[in-house]
Amino acid sequence: MAKTFGFGIIGAGVISAYHAEAIKANPDAQIAAVADPIPGRAAEFAAKHGGRGFEDWKEMVRQPDVDCVCVCTPSGMHAEHALGAMEAGKHVNVEKPMAIRLADAAKMLKIAREKGVTLAVVSQLRTTEPIQKLRKAIGEGVFGKIVNVDVLIKYWRNQAYYDSANWRGTWAMDGGGSTMNQGCHGVDEMHFLVGPVESIYAKCETVAHSIEVEDLAVALVKFKNGALGHILTSTVTNPGTGNRIEINGTQGTAVLDDKGIQSWAVAPSKEELAKETIDPNAGAGKNVAGGSAVTGFDATGHTLQIGNFIKAIRGEEPLICSAQDGFQDVLLIISMYESSKQKKEIILADMCKGLEM
Repeated sequence: MAKTFGFGIIGAGVISAYHAEAIKANPDAQIAAVADPIPGRAAEFAAKHGGRGFEDWKEMVRQPDVDCVCVCTPSGMHAEHALGAMEAGKHVNVEKPMAIRLADAAKMLKIAREKGVTLAVVSQLRTTEPIQKLRKAIGEGVFGKIVNVDVLIKYWRNQAYYDSANWRGTWAMDGGGSTMNQGCHGVDEMHFLVGPVESIYAKCETVAHSIEVEDLAVALVKFKNGALGHILTSTVTNPGTGNRIEINGTQGTAVLDDKGIQSWAVAPSKEELAKETIDPNAGAGKNVAGGSAVTGFDATGHTLQIGNFIKAIRGEEPLICSAQDGFQDVLLIISMYESSKQKKEIILADMCKGLEM
């Protein structure tokens, strides 16, 4: 009989409910515990979703019926909680970004390997049908050689959003602004579809909010496959339009946004140029990311990732988003910040020198 995995959740905020629903939707998983330092909050969450409530997360991860831990705390605490859970011998599924400092992300890779535990990063957009379809087509060369990739991550957040929690918009706990927080998913989509970036030149500014971090950033990127492109992240776009990725190849173009594939134009032969064709039904899908809303998605992606996480622990399939994938996202974002700070192009490989991974 297959083992049922007991899950502990660190943090009882908004995103934790998605994890709880995803765990309950998987027959091989059950909620064993939840931890939150605010008095009564974990007990209330446990009464609704199951398991036992703890105020001390360190006590929770020591529980013998907790096999896996979902880290659902503010970004600046992800590394501490994930590392503590792995040191206790638990498998970890951590929300994005996996860490806000590159050295912490590297240490997470190292500890996961040393402890022999599975470390996954939540990136539920990888599971959606349009992204899976587009990734397969790119891998099969449907669009020819990829030459240009443009990523637009345009959100709207008012000042009240940043004022709603003392960690929002801070370097210490948010790790950045429109790029680290809102941009993390779009950056991961880009990596998932096109592959890693070789170098980046960025400008990050705070233009419309009273916060420490950036609310607008633009970067020129060179991919390892030779393609060029740009990334724009924003929380000053009113109304927000969410994530949009345009991929141009020598044989065609595809445009993907939060509602699905909006354009798919492919040349019928290598000698003939493509004429743009737009599927009138392409935009009819469900908005999976919410361009303006802070939460505008369901738990489907989280459910698929929890199922995949369990299968990966059992050695049955690779992770949808591995720790190495999550590290790549953090590396690019930290490199953007470093480029803006130094006012020069940054080679991403140089950022990894001296790191223990």
